[in-house]
Amino acid sequence: MTLQVQAEKLEVAAGESVLLPETSFTLQAPGLIALTGPNGAGKTTLLKTLAGRQLPSSGQCLIGNLTAYEFDPAFRAAVASLIDTPPMARDMTLNEQLMLVRLSWGDDDDEARFGAEQCLARLTIPHLGDRFPYELSSGQLQLFALALTLSRPFEVLLLDEPERHLDAERVVALLDVLDQHVDRGALIITATHRQEIIDRNTHRIHLVRDAGS
Repeated sequence: MTLQVQAEKLEVAAGESVLLPETSFTLQAPGLIALTGPNGAGKTTLLKTLAGRQLPSSGQCLIGNLTAYEFDPAFRAAVASLIDTPPMARDMTLNEQLMLVRLSWGDDDDEARFGAEQCLARLTIPHLGDRFPYELSSGQLQLFALALTLSRPFEVLLLDEPERHLDAERVVALLDVLDQHVDRGALIITATHRQEIIDRNTHRIHLVRDAGS
């Protein structure tokens, strides 16, 4: 059965402020989905709700047959996200941290080492594997954050402006990596303002800023 992501009259409010106006959609895997709209329209809030990190004020969000809730192990196994900067260990190299992620998701030592090296290579930074996070530029840190996120298995991937701090060449490399995951059956939803990313997507969700926010 094809995995679906469904939002049914989903709304998020904090007091009198509407963080996400009522939103409904159904998406089917595989696919690369652009989430667009002006600043303040609710893109990040929608991603956090889909990731199970933000409870809706009304409506519901389903990933397959699972309610979006990050503390549910089955949900957590299906959904990966890069919304905020992920934790990074100052005293571990990039390769060591990527290997740790892969080992925690079931790789053996050789698989973890190979997977870590391949992930950095696909994101154009194979030469940084023995470096530490504090030695990286802002663009390199973003690529490493993406590598940490992409190193685990997932059926659904949620990304909040993954192109930030990346030059045009790295954006192309990132899109190629995302296309590979779509080819394997993943559904990827990415909030973005970059036209070249929007043009590459197979579908688009556009949010409009709530008039009362």
